[in-house]
Amino acid sequence: MDPVTRVQDEWLALRCQAGEPNAFQDLATVVGQPLFYYAVKLTANPETARDILQETWLRAHRGIRHLKDPASVRPWLYSIVRAAAIDHIRRDTARERAEEIHSAEAERTAGESFDAEDAAEVHRALDQLEPRHREVLTLFFLEDFSHKEIAAVVGCAEGTVKSRLYYAKQEMRELLKGKYA
Repeated sequence: MDPVTRVQDEWLALRCQAGEPNAFQDLATVVGQPLFYYAVKLTANPETARDILQETWLRAHRGIRHLKDPASVRPWLYSIVRAAAIDHIRRDTARERAEEIHSAEAERTAGESFDAEDAAEVHRALDQLEPRHREVLTLFFLEDFSHKEIAAVVGCAEGTVKSRLYYAKQEMRELLKGKYA
């Protein structure tokens, strides 16, 4: 990076750290396009890149006062974009994996039939789960809520809902193993 740009970036960062009005907007105006381009290249998706850039600006706004070297604001912002992109990619990968597992489970069990005794056994096993697992299974399978809807109901992140569903399903399998093995 050329020295003039570095000095300009440092000045913008110092203005942001001092809480000067419009300083953060000026910073975004100067580095917004290059950061967006970087996010697009990391994700290959402009809409995802916009989400990542929004997350970047939120993180930057919260953390700029703690930036020790204001001259390094540009590399710092790029590292935030990268971290946000990695987080997004991980969430997407986990979501895809969960959907594949769910789809495979649905296909595997599509031909099986259950009677009233089977349903009673499932309900008894459900009662043995800890409350946080029981509630997500109930909302997911009995109410057919999406992960997002369940997260809104129980007051946690979608990733937490997915994790709870995963462990709840594992526990249910163990509880029902002898019955349906």
